[in-house]
Amino acid sequence: MFQKTYVLDLAHGVSGVTVHACNSLEWARSKNAVLPALSELEAARVARLKTPEAQEQLWASLACARMMLGQMLSVPPTDVDVQRDGEGAPCLGHDPDRRLSISRSDGWTAVALADGRPVGVDIERLRAIDWQPMLAMVCSDAERDAMRALAGSAPDRGLAAFFELWTIKEAVLKAAGTGLRGGAKGVPVAVETLGRPEGAHRRVTFEDAAFAVRTSWHDGLVASLAVAARD
Repeated sequence: MFQKTYVLDLAHGVSGVTVHACNSLEWARSKNAVLPALSELEAARVARLKTPEAQEQLWASLACARMMLGQMLSVPPTDVDVQRDGEGAPCLGHDPDRRLSISRSDGWTAVALADGRPVGVDIERLRAIDWQPMLAMVCSDAERDAMRALAGSAPDRGLAAFFELWTIKEAVLKAAGTGLRGGAKGVPVAVETLGRPEGAHRRVTFEDAAFAVRTSWHDGLVASLAVAARD
């Protein structure tokens, strides 16, 4: 029996959207885990990775995503047909009207499923990184300056703020169908709202499309969900 380690409280009150997340690596290593077989394409993705550690993480994530999607769709995990669209984003081959987004970080896997609405999810485990050099890649000039000012005035919030900023931008870009190649700098984020443990609800406009964005924190994890807004 698959037990969800954690269900993100991101889609509460959002009609037609479900988000699940769990520690997929921990689950796959547990003695009671019953692992579904991967598809040929999934197994090939795992085999292309160079290290056993990376292979185990991806294998666990793919299997866990199948289990979560099976629960969401009320079908056996082996009947879940995750494919890639022309842009490389995940989609359901057997249910193309539903929108799908998947995110992985440090052994965790998040899955968002929406009925006919563009959706994007991103999950990150907070870890010590040298994040300030990355600002030029993902931030507008104003955001970069605000992030540096935040780091100067509240150093303990800087790392958390960066990871939250990253998840918001990536979730929006996934929902927009472009992924990071769409340009993270073009996704506006109010820096002063970042890095707070209670999370936040936001409205973000990217390329003339509006997205409702929710962020949640849980035990060193931050995740953001972006759904096409209904005006």
